[in-house]
Parts: sequence; structure tokens; C-alpha cells
Amino acid sequence: MRRDRIFAIALITLCFISAFGNWLGGSIRESPSDLTSALPAEVALFDIYGGISDSAAPGLLGGSTGVSSNSVIAGIRKAREDDVKAILLRINSPGGTAAASQAIFDELMRAREETDMQIVASLGDVAASGGYFVASAAHHIVTNPTTVTGSIGVIIRTQNLSPLLDKVGVENSTIQSGEYKDILSPYRNPKPAETELLQGIVTESYQQFLDSIIAGRDISLEKLKPLADGRIFTGTQAQKAGLADSLGNYADALDKVAELAKIDGEPRVRDYMKGGGVLQRVLGNSLSISLEQLLPGYQQARFSSSQKVPLALME
Repeated sequence: MRRDRIFAIALITLCFISAFGNWLGGSIRESPSDLTSALPAEVALFDIYGGISDSAAPGLLGGSTGVSSNSVIAGIRKAREDDVKAILLRINSPGGTAAASQAIFDELMRAREETDMQIVASLGDVAASGGYFVASAAHHIVTNPTTVTGSIGVIIRTQNLSPLLDKVGVENSTIQSGEYKDILSPYRNPKPAETELLQGIVTESYQQFLDSIIAGRDISLEKLKPLADGRIFTGTQAQKAGLADSLGNYADALDKVAELAKIDGEPRVRDYMKGGGVLQRVLGNSLSISLEQLLPGYQQARFSSSQKVPLALME
């Protein structure tokens, strides 16, 4: 009984924190630089924190534990309407779905091609796979020396649970309209024809990933291909390999974007991310990172449960 009371108190506390974060968030969303001036923002800030998907997964504290590509795209378009001079991407992401990562990349490249906006990416703890995909749309990438980045590639995972189900006496039956409707079923191994079909999807998505990096980074395929086998790099290694441009932190990235956009003095920065407030996002991100550290595979499991599609193509 005592354990139940402790659990109930903890749950009530979490709900209170979530509600307080929602109430307070709207008043502290903007960056300090934006609050000190009534002038229009010069730099649009985007926090790409957590897994990237079409719609970020709900967090335990309300809001989300990842980033929604739709929110980022809407923010980029709003920044263009506001005639903002530059975009600063602050990325701390292990990756996400292929389509969502590519959607953000395409919108950033459209801003590069159609406006004079300067784009700089600041890489945090992790900017891997889909996180690097987004970063590669920047004119300049600033990375911490110990950032984990790279992991350029595409992967589809599946599991065969049938041996476990056999042990507990559970049988599975499937009624389907076509040969491939239950592709990637967790109740059996893939058939050879299915493996060939899925490999074709992975290969095409991987080539699109390479083509995007080549376009964004102005790097040759011959130089990129040996680096794009899924391996990860430290920030220092990425800079030496040509996957990043300079070493530094967020402050250095802010200085760089101001330099490229020819902004005199301290730039006025505004957070253009949609959704919850700062407190809510910080609490959600902290919880997400903790779970990812404590539970191997948590990120992939969360995507599988949150993406209501039979096939999740992960980057």
C-alpha cells in the first residue's frame, strides 16, 4: 500500500510539473537576445533535439521528446516571411525517419536557393544519421571536438519473435490481401523476395541521402562514399574529413552566422520552434536522453510505437 501511495504522489508531481511548464512556457520561449529588443529578429534559432519524425512522439511531461519536421518547416517559412537574415540550427539528435529528415533538409535548401539567408549548424552531443542529414543543408557546420556525428546510412530492422512465442504456446495466423502485406512481420523471418525488395528501398534511400549531402556540402561522391558506410566520427575527425567546417560551441556558431549574414554587434535571436515552452522542452529532452542512456534501443522502440505505419525506415 505504501508503494502505491509513493507512485501516486510521483505521478501527481509529474502532472503538476507538466502543467506548470505549459503555463510558464509561453512567457519564456524567446531567447534572451530577442527579449531585450523590440526590433525584428535577425537570426532564427531552431533546436533539433531528439528523434526526428513527421510528428514528434508524445513525452511523459507533455509536449514531445523529439522534433517534428512539420514544426521545423513551418518555422523556416515563418522566418522567411519575417525576412530574417540567418538560421541557426542547434542539433542534438541521433537521427530519425528518412522522410522527415529529408523534408527538413529540402526546406533549408529551398531557403538557401531562394533567399540570401545564411544557415549555420551547431552540433551538440550527437548529430548522427538524420541529424547530420539536416546539418548538411547548412552553409557552415560548427561541431564540438567530442560531438558524435556521421553514421551516414539507412537501416531497416526486424525481429523474429516466433521462437519466444513457441515457448509460451502462442500461435500466430495472418489473413492478408497480397503477398507482401505482412512484410517485416515480427512472427517469422523475411522471405528472400522480401529481403530483395527491402534492400532496394534501403539502397535508393541511401543514394538520396548521399545526393543531398553532396548538394549541401559541395563534396564529391568519391570523397564522401568512403565516409558514408555508417561509421561515426568525433567532431574533430568529422572536421578533418570535410564533414564539418570548424570546431566550436554554440557561441562560436552564433558568431559565425552573424559573420556570414554581415550582422554588426550581437545578433537578435528568436526561437522559431513551434510547440511547448522552454521549460517543457528542456524537461522532455532531459527525460528522453536519460531513457536513451538507460535503455539500449529505446530510441528505435519509441519510433516503432509512435509511427503508425507498418514499415519504419530509420536513419
